[in-house]
Amino acid sequence: MAAIHLPTIMLGSFAALLVFSMFFILDWLRARHRLELLMWSLSFFTAAIGFVMLSQRTSDYNFFTISLGNSLALAGLAFVWVGLRLFDGRRLHIVVAFAGPIFWTVLTAGFPAIGSSVNIRLCIYSVLVAVYSMLIAREVLRDRVGETLPSRVVVAIWFFLHGSIYLLRIPFSFLWPVAAGGDTRVLQPFWYGIITFELFVHIIVGGFSFFVLMKERMEWEHRKAAETDALTGLANRRAFFSKLDRLTSEDLGRGALLYMDIDHFKRINDQHGHSAGDMVLSAFGALLSSCEAVEGCVVARLGGEEFAAFLPDTDEGEAMVFGNRLRAVLAREAFKVDDGEISVSVSIGVASGCALSSDELLKRADIALYRSKLGGRDRVTLWTPDVIALPA
Repeated sequence: MAAIHLPTIMLGSFAALLVFSMFFILDWLRARHRLELLMWSLSFFTAAIGFVMLSQRTSDYNFFTISLGNSLALAGLAFVWVGLRLFDGRRLHIVVAFAGPIFWTVLTAGFPAIGSSVNIRLCIYSVLVAVYSMLIAREVLRDRVGETLPSRVVVAIWFFLHGSIYLLRIPFSFLWPVAAGGDTRVLQPFWYGIITFELFVHIIVGGFSFFVLMKERMEWEHRKAAETDALTGLANRRAFFSKLDRLTSEDLGRGALLYMDIDHFKRINDQHGHSAGDMVLSAFGALLSSCEAVEGCVVARLGGEEFAAFLPDTDEGEAMVFGNRLRAVLAREAFKVDDGEISVSVSIGVASGCALSSDELLKRADIALYRSKLGGRDRVTLWTPDVIALPA
């Protein structure tokens, strides 16, 4: 028999759920675009109501305490899963999310043999909790591309363990059956109190884990914003050179830097307005973004109409082909403005290899870019030893 006082645990669980619900709703009121906070608030609130109903269980079946109470507790897990889908910007599956609570309610209310048997109910409910816990663990592990939140693995393991512990209730219910319909006001087998206490701990850890996930997400967003050009979405100058320093130190001589400049950009702004200039910059930024699919490629807007791309493990010939492909794609693009269409070209300078520092690589690419400008623009020029300096 258990020495753990189950009504106290249930009351503590209710209080914890209500407090977390309040804090999540307050956070949502400050950032209403973060709907995951609203979902998590609903998760803890519905579970809290469910716990109130469950605390009133007796030896007899009652729709409100058995069917609805457990259904609301399951709905809490469903809201957690929905919140995580929103957290990572994934498609919602509302019917799938709430299939468990609906299934439980129909099963226990519609089949008296199940509704009146505490140990059958316990087995079915344990499977449902385990399924939701595993779904939540899987969802947490599905990291966004390019984003790494350190706590994801810990949260996933925690929910996986919770689901596994709930599955242990199935063999335990056969070895040491729960008595008196699961009434929390009477003593139950030792394992029942321990697992109920685990649920209380899980509520506390689970609530804090979502706050930690949100904190890490916001820190990641602030860091990304500080390293991203607002107009094009590419890395900015600071982020690019930070990555370039690392890549050139790791490179073994096969790497190329492309330094790019939109031709006659000031004329575009003067003749067609800054909105046309922004449109051109955004389009070229989108073109470069597609290049990031190339393994290890780093692209950036360095400022104004200047862009750069570093291609690791790339020789001079490959870099020239890459640059000419970019130039040709942009040349074919027609930009619609108020007074018609304009065509845009880009000049590119290429420097590569020999385990150069990022400063030296950029200096050489800058010289090659200048030669492209002198040569008539809309071309790609490779730095060679005979091109040693810019004119004074």
